[in-house]
Amino acid sequence: MQLQRAQEEIEALRRRLAEVEVAARRYRALVDSSAVSVQVYRADGTSDAVNGAYEQLWRVTAAEVAAYNVLADPQVRAHGMMPLVERVFHEGRSAQMPSIRYDPQKNESVAAGEAAWVASAMSPVVRADGTVEEVVHIHLHVGELKQTEEELREQNRRLEEAVQARTAELESKLRLIESQQEVIRELSTPIIEVWDGVITLPIVGLVDSVRTAEIMDSLLQAVARTRARFAILDLTGVEVVDTGTASHLIGMIQAIRLLGAEGILTGIHPMIAQTIVALGVDLTRVTVLARLRDALQHCIARQGERGRGPA
Repeated sequence: MQLQRAQEEIEALRRRLAEVEVAARRYRALVDSSAVSVQVYRADGTSDAVNGAYEQLWRVTAAEVAAYNVLADPQVRAHGMMPLVERVFHEGRSAQMPSIRYDPQKNESVAAGEAAWVASAMSPVVRADGTVEEVVHIHLHVGELKQTEEELREQNRRLEEAVQARTAELESKLRLIESQQEVIRELSTPIIEVWDGVITLPIVGLVDSVRTAEIMDSLLQAVARTRARFAILDLTGVEVVDTGTASHLIGMIQAIRLLGAEGILTGIHPMIAQTIVALGVDLTRVTVLARLRDALQHCIARQGERGRGPA
């Protein structure tokens, strides 16, 4: 009876062994035929086996990496991955590794090989007592992804350079436009010293509040610079102004008076006259003449009177 029971146990063990062998062959066939690089380490970190994809990826044979030990790999340590690797071997916990560029030839224990960009993962095979029997290391080639990243970085760099160059070009053009506008403003408000102590400003075209402010600034500076006694504003070339502009013009005459000079208006168009009247502006203290010629004669006469003085 005991013999029969022993034979049955032996037969059960044989069947179990056969099942394990079948599973092992399946595993081996799967690893060998896989397109993913696989390396198996012993519990001490030395290389036990590699598949064909590993040899193709790193351009090495199984014999050329027989002395390799991942726990002593200086590149793994340099990339800061050694704590993850040690956790797999010592604690039996799987780990995902960051992408790195690995070069087999930088290890003294590997005589050949070719560098490649890889992302990898380690999984331990753990015994029933919790100790690690071996570790399976899978490498995924990410060289093309890294190349694409580098190309994107290069494209972004070129784009940034193009944007900077275009921005510099636009800023240069903007400065040129501003310079041209300044020249145009100066040409549009030519202040002419027509006589000793007499300046005139012929105003032509559309006059709005912004341009009036610019004209006032230029005119007052010219009065102070030339010590002019008379400043003639010739409005012959202006047909229409709004109420705000008309008010500014009268304010300009008052500002000229504060600088010790006499402001004179000439060439007022009928429409401008109507606007000034509508504003109710008091022009009793402002010299208003029909033509620029009349204004010049007025200034010359006034200067002659000052020159003669009291008899």
